[in-house]
Amino acid sequence: MRKSAAILMVIGVALLVFAFTVPPYMQGQARTLPTDLDVVIVSDSPQGYTRTEHLTTAPTEEVDEIAVRVEQTVEDPEGEVVAEVLDQVTLIGHSRFPVLDPTASLTGSPADHSGEIREGLHYFFPANTLRNSYQFYDITLGDAEPVDYVGREGDIYTFHQNRRFQPVDDQMNYSVERTIEVERESGIIIGKQESMIFHEPGGDRGMDFTYTQDTRDTLMAHADEVKTTLLVADVLAFSAKVVGLVLIGIGLFRTGIFRIRR
Repeated sequence: MRKSAAILMVIGVALLVFAFTVPPYMQGQARTLPTDLDVVIVSDSPQGYTRTEHLTTAPTEEVDEIAVRVEQTVEDPEGEVVAEVLDQVTLIGHSRFPVLDPTASLTGSPADHSGEIREGLHYFFPANTLRNSYQFYDITLGDAEPVDYVGREGDIYTFHQNRRFQPVDDQMNYSVERTIEVERESGIIIGKQESMIFHEPGGDRGMDFTYTQDTRDTLMAHADEVKTTLLVADVLAFSAKVVGLVLIGIGLFRTGIFRIRR
């Protein structure tokens, strides 16, 4: 009897150890930016333009630092490439903010630079996104300004930013209004609408871009994978704790320490 009680208690303790180690590790991994992403984000425009962003991630030598590379092209209504931008930045895996080292480079934008320290989010929000304002990096201007939380629909948080007549160079100003939809548990941006106006000496030139439905579906699928992993981890943790405590209780009962001696 004592041997079986000891076995039950050992299994119960093992389940408790499992509950407090494995599920939290699973959740931490799920909330950390993957090192093997390969995603194509397509935005279309009522003006006939198409913007394509090919985003890939790769590990670095540093723990929890992820190298992000994004090749962006913009095609006009005739299918001719009118802009090519290459953005490279190293992000902190768990927060998705840039590292505090001069690792960012940008080519093909008015804000071209290399070896720069970058501030602000751009491609991802943190997992467990809060209903806050976040610094958001603008590739055209090369700086970051707040994007503000404005509402939610279920687990989708909506953020908004409106920047007016920002100087790009001596000949041009730039205005942009953007609405960003974020799946809050994963931090994945599943929708983005941007209205950009370039104020030039010859007049204003505007472009509006919105994620295509296929892109939204692809990004939402990535977000659902993260949510599923988090749910499985929660279920495993709860189940292991309950079963572990029950087994420990049964084991203690079988030892007879709760028996009333007369």
